[in-house]
Amino acid sequence: MTPLERFKIAARRGIPDQIPVAPFATGHFISKFAGITEKDYWWDPVQKFNAQVKLHDQFPGVMFYPGIWPDFTIVTECSHFCEIYWPADASPQIIKHISDVHAIEPPDPWKDGFMPKMLETYRYMQDHLPKNLREFEYLDGFATTLGPTDIAGLIMGYPTFLEKIYTNPDDIHTLMKVTTETAIRSLKAQEQVSGTLKRFIVFDDIIGFISPKHFREFSLPYIKQVFASFPYAMGIFHCDANSTHLLEDIMGIGMDVFNFGPEIDIRYIKEKIGSKVCLLGNMMSLPLKNSPSSRTLKEATPEEVDETCRELIEVGMVGGGYILSTGSGIAGGTPNKNIWAMIHVAEKYGKY
Repeated sequence: MTPLERFKIAARRGIPDQIPVAPFATGHFISKFAGITEKDYWWDPVQKFNAQVKLHDQFPGVMFYPGIWPDFTIVTECSHFCEIYWPADASPQIIKHISDVHAIEPPDPWKDGFMPKMLETYRYMQDHLPKNLREFEYLDGFATTLGPTDIAGLIMGYPTFLEKIYTNPDDIHTLMKVTTETAIRSLKAQEQVSGTLKRFIVFDDIIGFISPKHFREFSLPYIKQVFASFPYAMGIFHCDANSTHLLEDIMGIGMDVFNFGPEIDIRYIKEKIGSKVCLLGNMMSLPLKNSPSSRTLKEATPEEVDETCRELIEVGMVGGGYILSTGSGIAGGTPNKNIWAMIHVAEKYGKY
């Protein structure tokens, strides 16, 4: 089987010939890998594209997640509402938040904020994608967006957003309606460039900081609406915050694949929802807070990567529906040998 075939079968909770491996690479890692600043990566479509292709050249035959894509971290959907600051070699930051939720409207992706640049980058990448990378269906019916909860938290400011859940719940619902429509419009605009969606990713990390009660009221119905808008495509949901407390409810999103964070015990999540959704994760990229462990993709030896990934595979592969990856994006400066160790471990221990 090809890496794409394995990914698709596992994503539908099936059993491929071996565990798929899809290293999770974003600009924080890729820019350093390619020797360019993060600002150049975010701003320059040509440098971004070349950096992503360089990564694939160094790892031939490997299907990365998300792959070749117009990676703009948190900027795309939020840029319509807020001012963005671009440090020289760090992630962009939002420096002015909205103050009146009743004064905002969803963007036109073809005109507003940074969204036209994202779509322009998408077209450039499509036009220049090497033939050997088309086998992974990169940019072919593919799209990504920040989730409605993350957009809301970022443009209002996370502390204010979390406070207003208690003090002004009506304002939060008003805001969530706008951000939900924003996410849907972003995906639909990308669909016009990429063709009918085959798979899409929704990134929504803030849910890990919300109680189950508030998740059910202020987040779940809106994320569900995004996924329900594209029932014909494979839906991937990413949350690398600790969402252990939400696993009773999270299946209501309607996703096919859950890219879960490194703080979740794979045995627990496999037991809770592993028969209902494909699990993608959750090797640690960096040590967790208050954890001295060196068994992370960046800090570990290849032998430790091998041991940790073997443990993940032994639990995750049972009954199918598992893709080995990291729980969050690969950290900048991670050695190539450790990424190769994660890739090769599936060949050694992941045969069905």
